[in-house]
Amino acid sequence: MRRRLVVVSCLAVAVLSGRPAIDAQSPPQGATPKIRFEETTHDFGTIRSDQKQTISWTFRNDGTAALSILNTAPSCGCTSAVQGDAVAPGGTGAMTVTYDPAGQSGDVRKTLTVFTNDPVHPRTILTLRAKVLPAEEEPMPGGHPRFTGQSLLMGSCATCHAATAQGKTGKDLYAAVCAMCHGASAEGGKAPGLRDAAYLASHDDKALGEAIAYGTPNPKMPGFSDLMGGPLDAAQVASLVKLLRAWGPLAVHAPPAATPAKK
Repeated sequence: MRRRLVVVSCLAVAVLSGRPAIDAQSPPQGATPKIRFEETTHDFGTIRSDQKQTISWTFRNDGTAALSILNTAPSCGCTSAVQGDAVAPGGTGAMTVTYDPAGQSGDVRKTLTVFTNDPVHPRTILTLRAKVLPAEEEPMPGGHPRFTGQSLLMGSCATCHAATAQGKTGKDLYAAVCAMCHGASAEGGKAPGLRDAAYLASHDDKALGEAIAYGTPNPKMPGFSDLMGGPLDAAQVASLVKLLRAWGPLAVHAPPAATPAKK
C-alpha cells in the first residue's frame, strides 16, 4: 500500500487505496468511475484548541472504471494535489484527514473539496465541524472572538464578515468585506496588502480568484465563495479580481537623493 501525505494549513490529508494500484489505461468504452461517500459531514464535538483530531474518511467506487482522486482543496488553505492509487470498480479507499484547531475557538466549520475523475460528480465537499474551547483564555483588544478561518463567515461573525456582501460587487464589495483587514485600497492592514507588484505579477486572474474563493495558507483567510460556505458567488469573486487589476501595484517611492556635501 502506498501513501502520500500533504499538509495544508490546519488540514492534513492522506489518501489510501483499499486495493492495489491500477495501471493507467483507457477504460472500456462506456465505463466510468463513480465515487460514493457514506457520510459527507463529521462532527468532532467539543474539543480543545491544543487537541489535534483525525478521521479516516472512507469511500467506494460504485462505477465500472478505475476511480482516482485528482486533487483536494481545504477551505482554510491552498489547493494542493493529492494523487493516491486508483481504486478498482467495487473497491474502497480512505482519506485520513487531520484537523489542527490551534489558535481557534468557538463553533468551527471546515470544508475539504475532493476532486475525482467521476464524470457525473467530479467534486465532493466534505464538512468538518467542532466546538473548539481555547486552551488558554486570553483577552483580545475590542473583545473580538479568538477564532479564525471559515468560522469568520458563520454565527455572529457573519454580521461583519459575510452579510455585508449581499448585492455588492467591485469597490462596494471590497469596502464591505475586504477593507477591514486588507486596508481601504488593498495597501495592507491587519492582513497583508494585495497590491505588491511581485504578488500581482506572480498571480494570474485564476490564482487571485482561487485565493478569494478558497482561502489561503494563512488560517485567518477563509474561502469566501458560496462553495465554501461563504457569501460570494462567482460573479462577485470575479469583480474583486477585476478591481485589483484595475488598481494595479502600489507605486514604490524611491528614497530621496542624498544632498551633496558642501565644500
